[in-house]
Amino acid sequence: MKKQFFFKNLALFLVPLLIPLFIFGVSSIVLTQNNLKSNINKNNTSLLKQTKENVELVLNEVDQLSLVYDTNADIGFEMDSILQNNSTTYERNVAAKIIKGFMNADPSARPYIYSIYVYYDSAGSNFFSSSDGVTNLEKVIDHSWYESYRKQDQNKQFWTEAREIKRYTFEEKPVQIVSIYHRMLSRKGVIILNIQPQYIENILNSITPLPDQSLLVMNEDKQVIFQNANAPLLNDIDLNQISQSSSDFFTMKFKSGSYMISKHQSERYGWKYLSIVPLQTLYEFPSKLGGLMLMLLLTAFLIGLGLTYYITSRNYRQISNIVHILDSAESGNPLPPLPDRIKDEYSYISNNILKTFIEHSFLKVTLSEKKFRMKAMELIALQAQINPHFLFNTLKTIYWKSYALSGGQNEVSKMIENLSDILDYSLNNPAVLVTLEEEIRTTMSYTEIQQVRYKDNFDIIWDIDDRVKQLTVIKLILQPIIENSIHHGIRTKEGKSLIKVKAFLVNSLLRISIIDNGIGIDPEALKKINEKLKDSEDYSDHIGLFNTDKRLKLNYGEEYGLKLKSKLGLGTVVCMYIPISPEDPTD
Repeated sequence: MKKQFFFKNLALFLVPLLIPLFIFGVSSIVLTQNNLKSNINKNNTSLLKQTKENVELVLNEVDQLSLVYDTNADIGFEMDSILQNNSTTYERNVAAKIIKGFMNADPSARPYIYSIYVYYDSAGSNFFSSSDGVTNLEKVIDHSWYESYRKQDQNKQFWTEAREIKRYTFEEKPVQIVSIYHRMLSRKGVIILNIQPQYIENILNSITPLPDQSLLVMNEDKQVIFQNANAPLLNDIDLNQISQSSSDFFTMKFKSGSYMISKHQSERYGWKYLSIVPLQTLYEFPSKLGGLMLMLLLTAFLIGLGLTYYITSRNYRQISNIVHILDSAESGNPLPPLPDRIKDEYSYISNNILKTFIEHSFLKVTLSEKKFRMKAMELIALQAQINPHFLFNTLKTIYWKSYALSGGQNEVSKMIENLSDILDYSLNNPAVLVTLEEEIRTTMSYTEIQQVRYKDNFDIIWDIDDRVKQLTVIKLILQPIIENSIHHGIRTKEGKSLIKVKAFLVNSLLRISIIDNGIGIDPEALKKINEKLKDSEDYSDHIGLFNTDKRLKLNYGEEYGLKLKSKLGLGTVVCMYIPISPEDPTD
């Protein structure tokens, strides 16, 4: 009570003081973040456009190569002729050396160009290389470009891919390159410009404004071909998920944290330029602002805490005696004696509290003990009540069958064996919980006895989910319901009938349904039965039904009784829901 009184005063002092400060701080942080987000979007868009322009300046080299080796008919014809003719002459050797020197001029003048290949379909496996001149696919180590060219769509003029190649067999580590393919228009073939990604990645590193910002370039196949130094740190980033997003500026969360992502698309080459920045880097200033706000809130809180403590201590002294009585009662410590005489309003309140609490505690304990004994006695009585009733019906069945068989022992022996199992199951520790599988096995013994008595009158189907077989239930919840179905629904019906038992999980409950296609129950009788189930009235008929309903409610709670539905001439459905024990397996 002292804590409640303290917190009440604390709220009275602090709410008017802290709420305006909190609203101001939150508003400042939100406005700062929104403004920062807008500026970052503009800056990243400009940065990615600049990156695109710088990168595509390099890519435009392939256009110049196309003008030389494709559009220029003289050079293209001479190169094609050299590649097709396997015989060597002085003139062809001179022309090949001139073309090789011409091709090698670009890699020599531009350090980012690794090599250039020119291939004509008519030349078979021969092609021009800026490093080797006229060569053959069988002679070189790097020929994966040829497979990519053959597999590519004939209508696709331009594509790229990141590759690892070795120029010589003695090289231990392959070289990382990006190959740019340009399909020739004037003649069938392809020009391949192999560039070293380090050059472009150095450009990306030089234009990165933020320390943790990652810049990536993806080709049309979502393959990363260029990246700055920060990009390898993105271990858990799903680039496919980022690429599929329809937005050009968005935030996405991964295991390592949340990131702000900007995208820019190259219309010509189909490349995507990505900027990925951790939010914690971007929101460093708002975080500092939030820290300052927390410091102000803490200072205001401490001031309010001091004022609250002073006022609470002053007021609490006046009711400390009452609080002490209540605390002693709550903790179970001995209560103080009743005051000798009433001095003031506080001693009057203390005296009445003590009297009321003592009387209330005594009545509560007495009532709880009485309720517990009544419940235990009622449960035992209900559990025991079903056994004589069931035994009577079973013995009656055995009697009529024995009479009909005139001394035949096989079926009677089987019935007696089943009866012994049932009696042992029902009489042995009736309060112990059993698995649903045990309950079903014992109930099957009962149905076998009844099928002998009512031969060819009914069949029974067991539709039991394997997951519920090991769940625990109280004993004898199936047999009384099936007995009720046979006695009231099937016994007097002409022809063969069917009983179906279903058990499965519904959320965290075990649902069991017993369905028969017997004569059913007329609406008026059904209404009376449901009213008796609801009101827990005394009963003389349907003893198994009412007994099971009562035991379910006593064990699991009032909401877990039987649910009964029936239509005259169609049959009856009895459902029960049983809560699953935390110790029960459900997988």
